[in-house]
Amino acid sequence: MKINTHPTTPPLTPIPADPSALPFQSVSIDFITDLPLSNSFDSLMVIVDHNSSKGIVLCPCNKTIDALGTALLYHQNVYHRFGLPKRIISDRGPQFASHVFQTLCSRLGIKSKLSTAYHPQTDGQMEQANQEIEAYLRIYCGTAPNTWAESIPDLEFSHNLQTHSVTKTSPFNIILGYNPIPIPPAIEPTNLPSLSERLRLLSTIRKEALAAHDLARLHMARHTSRNFTPFKLGDKVWLEATHLHFPNRSCKLSPKREGPFTIEQVLSPLNYRLKLPKAWRIHPVFHASLLTPFAETDSHGPSFTQPPPDLIDGHEEFEIEAIVSHSGNGKRRKYLIKWKGYPSSANEWLKEADFENAPEILNDYKTLHFL
Repeated sequence: MKINTHPTTPPLTPIPADPSALPFQSVSIDFITDLPLSNSFDSLMVIVDHNSSKGIVLCPCNKTIDALGTALLYHQNVYHRFGLPKRIISDRGPQFASHVFQTLCSRLGIKSKLSTAYHPQTDGQMEQANQEIEAYLRIYCGTAPNTWAESIPDLEFSHNLQTHSVTKTSPFNIILGYNPIPIPPAIEPTNLPSLSERLRLLSTIRKEALAAHDLARLHMARHTSRNFTPFKLGDKVWLEATHLHFPNRSCKLSPKREGPFTIEQVLSPLNYRLKLPKAWRIHPVFHASLLTPFAETDSHGPSFTQPPPDLIDGHEEFEIEAIVSHSGNGKRRKYLIKWKGYPSSANEWLKEADFENAPEILNDYKTLHFL
């Protein structure tokens, strides 16, 4: 798996930093979009302190946000802590290139710096922060797609607590002069059930956020010096399955990667919408760090012929290799099965009555899962 840190070959001119600037006087702003709906949000506004602390502020929002909405979000989340910036660095998205936003910046004495179209790498700090945050979110969305908005405070806190490779200290230490105390990984229960449950939930969210954040940083560190060719519409890719969690799925039968799947939409050089089986019911957008190019081989390619169906009593029957998951109870229970000789992308949900010619597989699965 490779991450797109230098996707273009022409030399780029980075926007220079001003080391004498105070925190959040020069900021970079960008949006991460097409996230699973969480607390009515589907996007995230990312604000990075371009010069001083390298700290971030994260604001859940919607993809339809306009120039005034962007200004309001900044006022609600950044202004009351750091005041107005002297400079805003952004891409040429409609929120920033619009006459409304440019006029607002002019009236407030803010210099708006628009990066070169299609070259977000012009602002290297924003690009690096975005890649790390996007990798974190895609990993976190794989386990809890509808709850990512709740983890944003922990992600922001975790990022600002980490030692930055450039400043050799944490953003918190530069801004506050010290590192705040995080929620402990283990909290003793109290006599108040509701309070104990809330503390347990906070501790769990923090641990999961930290784990996903550290993994995202690992992905970034592992691939920052390598070349990456962005995927194209129609490309086939493997999907890392490490952080895909399906209910009641057998770990023994879970492959390390799933697919191959076809890319049906290129959202950015780092984010892709895959054509997934309808039975999966998960958000289909993934970060490039979780994708691997599909290479045609003797086993997987045009020369590979999938096994034909068997003829049983004059009817075509495909062979079931294994049951990988189940959903529902009683008569409504369904089983996600893998067909023998077919990739996981062809997995399908079947009712119990459909196992007439594969009773052993069904009985073994029921025994294993105490059904």
